[in-house]
Amino acid sequence: MEEVEAYAQGTPVGMYEQGENGEDLGLTEEERLVLEQENHDLYEEMTALSSEVKNIEGTVMEISRLQELFTEKVLTQAEQISEIHQTAVETTENVRSGNEELREAIRNNAGFRVWLLFFFVMASLCLLFLDWYS
Repeated sequence: MEEVEAYAQGTPVGMYEQGENGEDLGLTEEERLVLEQENHDLYEEMTALSSEVKNIEGTVMEISRLQELFTEKVLTQAEQISEIHQTAVETTENVRSGNEELREAIRNNAGFRVWLLFFFVMASLCLLFLDWYS
């Protein structure tokens, strides 16, 4: 790990000259340089991936926050929709009751008009009879 950090800071360390037990790996200078270049490229790629992961983590956190806000708003709207539904049901019942009252008033008014018409017809006939009789 120290060798990777030293290499990343620009200090080449002979990472590939000796193995874990100190034995000579028998690499030529060209092979050692190729391996160090590959190591550097991999380190840069992993650093870039780490940066991308941090950006993605921030994006996921923002999405999570927005999801919580969305859920809160949906629940609030659900309560409002429930209240609107209840008001609509009550309004429908009130309109139905009002229509029944109107029908009953029309029926009562029609009966009164029939009796009133009957009274006027009878009164007119009585007047005609009295006029004829006298």
